[in-house]
Amino acid sequence: MKNIIFGIFLISVFGAVQAQGAHPEPPYLPIDEDTKLVTYKEVVNEKGAPQELYDRAMVWVKDFYKNTAEVIKNSDRETGVINMRSSAKIYVTLKDGTKKLKNIVYYNFKLECRQDRYRYTITDFNEKAATAAPIEAWYDTKNPLWNPNQYEFLIQIDEQIKALIESLEEGMLPKVEKVDEW
Repeated sequence: MKNIIFGIFLISVFGAVQAQGAHPEPPYLPIDEDTKLVTYKEVVNEKGAPQELYDRAMVWVKDFYKNTAEVIKNSDRETGVINMRSSAKIYVTLKDGTKKLKNIVYYNFKLECRQDRYRYTITDFNEKAATAAPIEAWYDTKNPLWNPNQYEFLIQIDEQIKALIESLEEGMLPKVEKVDEW
């Protein structure tokens, strides 16, 4: 009987030691094959001339961002390109369940408008720090500074970027003009 209890004890201790060495599954964020950077990129088919799509994009940018002068780095209606630098906030969850701002992650956001389509590219994610701190490093579990919370930060960034993309795609739809037929 003692041997059985001792065997169960050893199995439970071995299992606990194994679990401590295991890392949670990393979240999926799109990684560009060439740059190896987290990159959200898509061509969206939408009817309209390049300048018309550019104008819709500018209306969306002005509605979505509070301070467009700070976000828009340059824009050109003739080429249909808007280059922006924006940010996402990441939070840590305290033991009592409240969320506390951990830091800000900046990223580049480019909109390009062509005939009947536009493309967005969101990339170059860097945590605000004394030197550039790319978020791709958060996938490296061998890094001595790695922390499982970094996976949660990646999930938070992914959720914010997906919400931004959803808002963009909605904002790029043509406005339906109601005709007052009285």
